[in-house]
Amino acid sequence: MAKNTRPLSGAAQRKFFRDMLRSDAGVAADAVDRLTELCSAEIASIRVRLPLVVRKAVKPAVAAAIAAVKAVADAPAVATGAFDPHGFSLIVTFRKGGKDALIAKLDEVGEIDKLREIAKAQHVSLDAGLTDRAEILAALVEGTERRIAHRQAAAS
Repeated sequence: MAKNTRPLSGAAQRKFFRDMLRSDAGVAADAVDRLTELCSAEIASIRVRLPLVVRKAVKPAVAAAIAAVKAVADAPAVATGAFDPHGFSLIVTFRKGGKDALIAKLDEVGEIDKLREIAKAQHVSLDAGLTDRAEILAALVEGTERRIAHRQAAAS
């Protein structure tokens, strides 16, 4: 028995999200636009049932998904205080601006724990015994230099 679905991506996927969100009277017009953009940016492709009809009776699982989408719509656009250890690349910063640029970028990161998160997320080894901020910064720069050297050695 063949599945009665169709893959969507790009403009068709964006239209699907917009139509689906507009079908719910509880979602405000500005939230529809924001959520359409958010879903389009985060979801590469989807499979939808054929025919593509917005149903009047909402099933419980769909209602839960709509409630989750509404929660995202009500949340602030940018979460304050959220730290992203991939906010910048150690290797790219070092290669484009050198050691001084990397140190300046790392110096913007306030807490030692966040520096350790960056190191772990970007696969730069740090000695667990380091407690001084300056030592951690120096170790991050040195570890980044080692990663670049290892990449170059592997490429040759």
